Parts: sequence; C-alpha cells; structure tokens
Amino acid sequence: MGLVNVNCLLVLVLCLVAADPLEAIFDHVKVTISNQLPNGAPFTIHCKSRDNDLGTHVIGAGQTYEFSFRINFPGTTLFFCGVGWQGGQVEFDIYRASYKCDGCYWEVREDFILGYIDGSPKPDVAIPWK
Repeated sequence: MGLVNVNCLLVLVLCLVAADPLEAIFDHVKVTISNQLPNGAPFTIHCKSRDNDLGTHVIGAGQTYEFSFRINFPGTTLFFCGVGWQGGQVEFDIYRASYKCDGCYWEVREDFILGYIDGSPKPDVAIPWK
C-alpha cells in the first residue's frame, strides 16, 4: 500500500472513531480571560476572528469569559480582542495559531493584561494599557 493510501486510511479511521469527525483532525483550543482588576471594576471585551464575531461582553469583578474553537485547516487561526475599562483600553491578539496552546489563559490587571500559555507559572505575554 502506498504512503498516500496509508494516510487516507488513517484519516478515515480517525473520522469514524471520533464522535465529531473534525475533532480527530483539528486541534481544539479554549481561551479564558479573567477579571483581576482592583476595586470590583468590570471590563468590556469584544473578540473576533476573520470568520467569527463573538460580540461584546461585560466581565464583572472576579468573573471570567471563555470561548473555544478549532484551529482552521491551514493553521492560521487568529482571534483578536478589544478590552477596555476605566483605566484604559487596548487591542491585541488573544490567540494566534503560532502560540501552540490548548488552553490559553489571560488575566486583566490594573497595569497589564497578562497571558499564560498552557499553565505556565509565569506570564508569557504582558500587554500594557493605552
């Protein structure tokens, strides 16, 4: 059996075994952003990709906002967000396929938005307010 046939057979088996055929092929990613602002301040977040607009959400003190998706076939998935509160606002890429994370975690803080990739104890990204 040729290499192409073996690859086709493998994809077919994965699709048949998985409850969701796409789950067998494309990685699932969950993004969480947590409100760690002082004095119970809320923040507003609006996230989008080229194909999906997730809408505007107000996140109260101590609350989190989550969304999940599957990485697209060419591996170019990008989600970007605008975040604002009384202390500033900023736009940033909350997920890029190059991050290579299955669970991206972000904290909105007084001075920065901090990004942690796959449970890292130290932030991998620090984005200051404008």
